[in-house]
Amino acid sequence: MTENRINFVLTVDEENTIKTSLQTIFNTLKPHAVVLSDDERKTLIRSADRTLPFIEKSASYVVTHAQFKPDYVDADELAADVNGYKLSSRLLTPAAEIFRMLEDIAMLSGSEAYSSALSYYRNVKMQARDNRPGAKIVADDLAQRFVGQGKSKPAK
Repeated sequence: MTENRINFVLTVDEENTIKTSLQTIFNTLKPHAVVLSDDERKTLIRSADRTLPFIEKSASYVVTHAQFKPDYVDADELAADVNGYKLSSRLLTPAAEIFRMLEDIAMLSGSEAYSSALSYYRNVKMQARDNRPGAKIVADDLAQRFVGQGKSKPAK
């Protein structure tokens, strides 16, 4: 028997609190959100924490040494983008932690549930082979999950 490492249960109030909080976050961010296509995401240059000092120093120089600023660089827009990056990064860290927590709960719960379901399925198949009354109906019904998968053929 495998170890059961999780039993994720919330009260209705806890679930509602989480849903309400997430909806509040969604509603607060939505007016400011930009949805990027996959192609747009691929074409953007990436910034990270280690590039922030370079970005901030450049933004400062744009103001203090404006004679070197290209005409197409807007100092106010650059400052707004720096602030937007810093703000979104501060919010992204706890959001990523919450996402990872939920993802781990779902992954472990799903894995344990699927493992138990497969154990039951293997057992009911054995019972069906032994002509146990009712086992074949259950085994055939559960077998629908695996239709078309078949056994893999050995490589030649």
